Amino acid sequence: MDIILISGKGNKTANLRIKKRYLILIILVCVVIITSFFYSLTSYAKKEVDRSRLSQVLNENRVVQREIERIETELLGLQNVIDSIQVYDGKLRSYAPLKPIDDELREMGIGGFTPDFAQEDLSPDVMKNLTYISETLDNLVGRARLQKSSYAELVNYLREKAFLRDHTPSIMPVQGWMIRGYGYQVDPFTGQVKMHEGMDIAAPTGTPIVSPAHGTIRYAGNKRDYGLCVEIDHGYGFITTYAHCQRVRVNSGMRVRRGDIIAYVGNTGRSTGPHLHYEVRLSHSAVNPVNYILSAQTIVD
Repeated sequence: MDIILISGKGNKTANLRIKKRYLILIILVCVVIITSFFYSLTSYAKKEVDRSRLSQVLNENRVVQREIERIETELLGLQNVIDSIQVYDGKLRSYAPLKPIDDELREMGIGGFTPDFAQEDLSPDVMKNLTYISETLDNLVGRARLQKSSYAELVNYLREKAFLRDHTPSIMPVQGWMIRGYGYQVDPFTGQVKMHEGMDIAAPTGTPIVSPAHGTIRYAGNKRDYGLCVEIDHGYGFITTYAHCQRVRVNSGMRVRRGDIIAYVGNTGRSTGPHLHYEVRLSHSAVNPVNYILSAQTIVD
């Protein structure tokens, strides 16, 4: 290969002859130098990126480790709370009374899926902490679910008890004086001893008669010897009857609450004077109404 050099002064020229193999060698050297330069530059940049990333990862690990320690502390506190609730639950069930949940059943309510970190590329400390957190959380979730079920049973039981209490006759249906009680009595019309299936309470005509418990009006109208009367179905087998009324304020199918006025004292039907004949039946059998009056200050024998 010939290279011609031209001088600006005097238009002098010079021929420089370079052999082809030397030119190729020069080009190869240049390529090697440029490649080495870019490789070094790339390696340097990569090391800087790795160094920055390593610093970031180390910082993240410190933050994660602190958070793991905080979660472990919170889990311990939550475990203590559930332990206390469990003790309280046992007392509530004893007071209810409901059968306490035995330890074996509580253990059956604990457990579930626990992740396996053995296949992960984790340090032993991190693996140990994560396993502890997972197992503890699984344990607490199981206990919490069982406790929720226990409280639901308690609430249902207490709600049923409250419903039973509200639907059990327990107050005087009228303010007055008991003139004849439950049991075998002399019938004032026949003079013969006969079973008296209720109690007679004397009171002035027009005295309000109230329902002794929540219930549904079963009957309101005239019924032979009872005259104008009212029957209330309270549920749980309780039915109460109010006879000899002057007038009634309810109709069949109406729902009433304890203390609602249902009728007024009268002298209708087979009666010798204004009074209320009050009956309480349980499973269709007459029972002594006195046993279903919590406050008997107004009863006078």
